[in-house]
Amino acid sequence: FGSLIVAMIQFIKSSVKSMRGRNRGSCLYCCLECLLIYIERIAQYFHKWAFVYVGLYGYGYIDAGKAVMTLFQQRGCTAIISDNLVRRMLYLIAGCVGLCVGVVCALVGAMFGGAQGAHGDEMRIWTYLALFCGFLLGFLLSIIIMGAVGDSV
Repeated sequence: FGSLIVAMIQFIKSSVKSMRGRNRGSCLYCCLECLLIYIERIAQYFHKWAFVYVGLYGYGYIDAGKAVMTLFQQRGCTAIISDNLVRRMLYLIAGCVGLCVGVVCALVGAMFGGAQGAHGDEMRIWTYLALFCGFLLGFLLSIIIMGAVGDSV
């Protein structure tokens, strides 16, 4: 419910900004922007932090949105709503998982390459290829899982 409203407001806001950039000084676009400011103030109660509050404390969605906004305003942390720190951290974790899987694949590739009698440059090429493929596989699979985690926050 809340995500749909916020997405629609953001779409309209970006459309008005692009139209206003093309038609400077138009009264209609100024009025639309003013209207969007008021709608945005109302929609501030519809965000993902309210979902967290609903899950933690069992409030209704509107009450949770008001409680979260009050909490952020009291603590001076209203910028946290616009910063997406959670998603950045999940990408960092996915990168670390990809690196670990890549290193394991490189070690296994080096062991099997040594067992097959590969030496020198041929060994390095297969090791780097295994590292790259392992990193890519681990990163992509963990991004899928982290995407589900990020959407639930």
